[in-house]
Amino acid sequence: MLIDEYKALSSRNDFFADIEQQKTIESFQELYNRILGIRNPGESILGNIGASLFNRTKSSKSKGIYLYGGVGRGKTFLMDMFFKELPITKKRRIHFHRFMNDIHEKLNLKKDVINPIDQIANDIAKEIDVLCFDEFIVNDIADAMILGELLKGLFANKVIIVFTSNTQPENLYSDGLQREKFFYAIKLIEQNTKVIHLNSNKDYRLLKFGNVRTYHYPNSEQTDLNMQQYFSSISPDWFNWFTRKPVFEGATIPLNNRDIDVRFLSSNTVWFKFQIICGDGRSQNDYIEISKIYQNVFISDVPKMDNNSIDEARRFINMIDEFYDRNVKVIISAETSIDNLCDIQKINKDFERTKSRLNEMQSSDYMKKEHKI
Repeated sequence: MLIDEYKALSSRNDFFADIEQQKTIESFQELYNRILGIRNPGESILGNIGASLFNRTKSSKSKGIYLYGGVGRGKTFLMDMFFKELPITKKRRIHFHRFMNDIHEKLNLKKDVINPIDQIANDIAKEIDVLCFDEFIVNDIADAMILGELLKGLFANKVIIVFTSNTQPENLYSDGLQREKFFYAIKLIEQNTKVIHLNSNKDYRLLKFGNVRTYHYPNSEQTDLNMQQYFSSISPDWFNWFTRKPVFEGATIPLNNRDIDVRFLSSNTVWFKFQIICGDGRSQNDYIEISKIYQNVFISDVPKMDNNSIDEARRFINMIDEFYDRNVKVIISAETSIDNLCDIQKINKDFERTKSRLNEMQSSDYMKKEHKI
């Protein structure tokens, strides 16, 4: 039971228990029960029978959850606990930005199809009963104009959707172009989900980051072990609380239609080796994509850059610029200090900006900034 799991976590001295989170877990437990046909307290037997048919008919009575609140309140953590514990195969958990990229790619392949969005929604529904979106935000007109029809198709096919967002539904796509065309999507969300405000007054992300150094040097085995501990500490995946290890090791992620190696990976945190993320083949577009999806980026084995690594140094400058602009939290292990990290006269002026930003990115004020998608 989700509530029991949460209470077990609450007994740990490295876990920050919260009454608002516990109330939200109860809502996730109710949804969990409905999906599996377990009668909730106060629910009629007839309602239970209807829910028990979910695997065959997708019960029309099961609303999803729209969970919103400030940054660092535990929204992703709670959704991931629900997703991990839910014992069904037809489920998917995905960052919303990546999901919409997939949708646009599918639309490009269906240019000659009548009502392509309906077909895409039908195809998704054949494969998925429960869909979990992390960091649901709409700031792109291309997304806004298709979301209404897409959500309509998914809900019509009884797909249960769980959203996490920093924004309440009525404020989505605020001040966006042709926003009136997006109202239908907002209405669908409000009709088909239980809207929950996670109204905690603590930013648990900051509490975790409070003991985390974000720039480490020189490179050493102990530095690497410290970085691994920090990764587990700030990653929201609930599985980490029991193993104290990253969820995926030695994985790859898709990046602009190419796979890129990562050392460790969790739902909102990724770890790259310097040569992978700043080596040949990387571009500004890669850094833009990473910064939209991941709140925290670890980069290890950063060397002292000289004239033999000018291309890597330029990519490093571009990467830090992009991460800084999106308020990505960057944790680095390097060969030497920030002041001595680059000795390339040709780009020293540009690297002065990078050094300034790396120093600022260690500050508590920067850590408090909300991740921009």
